[in-house]
Amino acid sequence: MGIINDDMKNTCTVNRVEPENADITSVYIEGYDDKFRKRKAGQYLTLQIRQDTGWSEAHPFTISSAPRDEILRVTIKKAGAFTSAIPMLKPGDPVKCAGPYGVFCRDIESRPDIVMIAGGVGITPFLSVLRHFERICADNRILLMWSNKTRDDAFARDELNGMTRVLHLRVVQNLSREKDVDRYSDAAYPGVCYLSGRITQDILREYVIFEDPSFYLCGPPPMQEFVLGQLGEFGVDSQSVEKEKFSW
Repeated sequence: MGIINDDMKNTCTVNRVEPENADITSVYIEGYDDKFRKRKAGQYLTLQIRQDTGWSEAHPFTISSAPRDEILRVTIKKAGAFTSAIPMLKPGDPVKCAGPYGVFCRDIESRPDIVMIAGGVGITPFLSVLRHFERICADNRILLMWSNKTRDDAFARDELNGMTRVLHLRVVQNLSREKDVDRYSDAAYPGVCYLSGRITQDILREYVIFEDPSFYLCGPPPMQEFVLGQLGEFGVDSQSVEKEKFSW
């Protein structure tokens, strides 16, 4: 029986690299371990890249592709030396991927009414879920509330717009640094609206029309603390909210 060289363990290959906007890049990865074929929407992997001194430390990133997609996709925001090196990857470059890990969004398919609340690149597990739902023609009722500084930060907005036509999905885009948001409304997508500022209990009261929804929250810790406070004012027990923390 052969011995696996540790330097080659979990080694995959970059298929392609695509910018989502000025700060966010998606990396597509192939040649992964068979364990990834059993992944669930919302899980994450750890990624290592080649550096001058060898392999980098492992960094965790949500898998943003749907579970049945043949090529893994991770969507990463530049926020330091490691993440700033991601856009420099080229097709054919080796990377190491370990996983899948995590239980965020577990059993989400069985939840009839779902409220997803995301901050920035914390949208990635929800993109995985929604891409999966689109593939299986799910009939869950979904409200996605996504907070960003500007419209340009909402990198997947065109894809989400299209999803509102095929899923029972409504999308609320909260833009904290924009005032004149009505200009972004598009009559072709009545399931999408833009609001100024952050998510507040008043906004929750207006848009959460489900009687007993399942809440999912993903974003940086300060954003989560604020939203959990607003959910509490709205009458939601913070312990009932499924949470995944992202820091950048």
